[in-house]
Amino acid sequence: MKKVLLILTSLFIYSSIAAQSLRSYERAGDEAFRNKNYGAAVQYYSDVLKRNNNDFSLWWKYGESARMYQSFPEAERSYQKIASSPKHKEKHPLVDFRMAEVKKNQGDYEAAISYFEKFLNEKPKKAEPLFFQKAQAEIELCQTAIVLAATPTSVEIKHLGKEINSPWNEFAPTLVGDSLFYASNRFDKKSDKSKQKAKMNKVMLATKGGRGREPGRGFPTADTAHIAHTAFSPDGHYMFFTVCQDLNAYDKRCELWLSVIDRRNRWLPAIRLPEPINLPGYTNTQPSIGFDEDTQGPVLWFASNRPGGKGKLDLWQLPLDTNFFCACNLPLPGKKITHLPEFQQPKNAESLNTAENDGTPFFHSATQKLYYSSEGLPGLGGYDIYVSDKIDGKFSVPQNVGPGLNTSFNDLYFYLKPDGQNGYLSSNRKGAFYLDEKTKAACHDIFSFKIPVPESPAPPPTDTVPVFVEKKPDLPPTLPVLPPVQPPKLVDFNGLPLYFDNDEPDKRTRRTTTKRSYEETAQAYLDRQSEYRERFAGNIDGVLLEEAEQRIDDFFEDEIRKGYDLLGQLSELLVSHLERGEAIEVLIKGFTSPRAESDYNLNLGKRRVSSVRNHFETWSDGILQPYLRSGKLKITEISFGETTARAGISDKLNDERNSIYHPDAARERRVEIVEVRAQK
Repeated sequence: MKKVLLILTSLFIYSSIAAQSLRSYERAGDEAFRNKNYGAAVQYYSDVLKRNNNDFSLWWKYGESARMYQSFPEAERSYQKIASSPKHKEKHPLVDFRMAEVKKNQGDYEAAISYFEKFLNEKPKKAEPLFFQKAQAEIELCQTAIVLAATPTSVEIKHLGKEINSPWNEFAPTLVGDSLFYASNRFDKKSDKSKQKAKMNKVMLATKGGRGREPGRGFPTADTAHIAHTAFSPDGHYMFFTVCQDLNAYDKRCELWLSVIDRRNRWLPAIRLPEPINLPGYTNTQPSIGFDEDTQGPVLWFASNRPGGKGKLDLWQLPLDTNFFCACNLPLPGKKITHLPEFQQPKNAESLNTAENDGTPFFHSATQKLYYSSEGLPGLGGYDIYVSDKIDGKFSVPQNVGPGLNTSFNDLYFYLKPDGQNGYLSSNRKGAFYLDEKTKAACHDIFSFKIPVPESPAPPPTDTVPVFVEKKPDLPPTLPVLPPVQPPKLVDFNGLPLYFDNDEPDKRTRRTTTKRSYEETAQAYLDRQSEYRERFAGNIDGVLLEEAEQRIDDFFEDEIRKGYDLLGQLSELLVSHLERGEAIEVLIKGFTSPRAESDYNLNLGKRRVSSVRNHFETWSDGILQPYLRSGKLKITEISFGETTARAGISDKLNDERNSIYHPDAARERRVEIVEVRAQK
């Protein structure tokens, strides 16, 4: 009997502890939801539901979190669970309304109409009257969407892949010459000490169709603020952008800033734009610049929730001083922006705005059309893209640009090249990378598009459009020009160095192999560029400081990043040769800096060679694996350590500046593609 009592007591204690644990998880989910951290709320509620599957109130919380997280399949599953029980459905009167919303979000307009009608027919007593009015309006919007979705389209859409996109948000594409600027929130917030760090927005750059990267030295950046939404003056020297602070996990408050590329093509310290552009307590964001024929000058478009609008974010515009935004007035090298023109009062684009959010404006100078996204106009669902013609100083009624460019998901940040056919947009539509594969929650990715030439081509733009609109602005020479995508000969890659961070990959181990690929370790290394700059130039002043910083930036941009990009190009070239039936051998050697004993260095060199081999194994979803297995592609590995390091490289453990952060020491931490040749 005592044993039975002991077992029962143990079970009671365990159950009590488990219940407390579940309640703490649910409270954490509630807190996350209040802070609009919907992804975290989904995770907390999901963990509780795994052990308490019949808590219908929890299913409702999970469904609401998943809907806001844009995990529509999971939201639908939750609402179906509640709807299956009449007793619990009565406690959650908006179940059919929410089910209709997620059906619409997924493009199932017929089912959405059915659920909206069901909600109206049943008229749950606890539902607020406002929802009945909204359901009726939504039925009409779904009927419009059905007609719109049936419109034939031949627009070509292409996802830009891993070179540009990540599982996180990529958005706000804009083209300057042959360089694509865009924003990404893939970056960890360094000050966040939690296990799952908050993410930060930074601007990225991809040149000539290459891989996205941070622009490099001098470009505006911040550790505690989000940087996004670049908009360039026609000559490419003046850049508007936004700096945003978190209000919670979901909402941000943004301001417009300005940076300038000086006469030596270097970024000057950015400055915050004064009133009446930025207003305290309000968001001003998503800048875009276009040439307006009516004012015969550049016009700044942006989105703001400032007073005087129709509600939420509205579109605003103001003309810019043509004389000020001219390369002839650039500040001298090393000088700061000391003055700005007096900006006019921004004007609300009344005829285009709605009571909902309207934003991401883009004015196409060649055709005098304004493109923007809105969630307040009839469309396919979420944000849709609309276009309005400016004729005789007035904007026409905005038109939905149609399926292909628009979907039932969010479609934003439309950017059209001067040719009027090719461009970019950002969307979380099907085809975007999942942030969470399990819940099918997708962030926004960047897609390119091509609009077919109409059968009756529109007349070319009139001569009143200034030449500088069509001119490709000069880019700073500090932005590297990538080598050709497919070099003509394998021999061009002989002697290619691939650089590694100190004691990487896999610190403090004597293993001779690693599971990490070179791509992983190189990306982590490149992310430390600013840290290397600070540690190498930290105690230097004046001109020497600038020279030290430049040495680090040159090493990262011209050697680490260049080697990384060339390795990808070599991989592409190998595929083309191997597909023609050739057999190829790649000879690689590992090097290390002399900070540790020789046997440790030898193992480290082998790990580095292993990571490069892993690159060939995993590159482009393993396309080279069959050739490695068959022996058609042979990787010959030779690794050796300190004995090959150049004389004069510091090996003092307490001298990190010279033994780790000095470019000369960093150059010793490498693997070389010694030779690429036909197999004998």
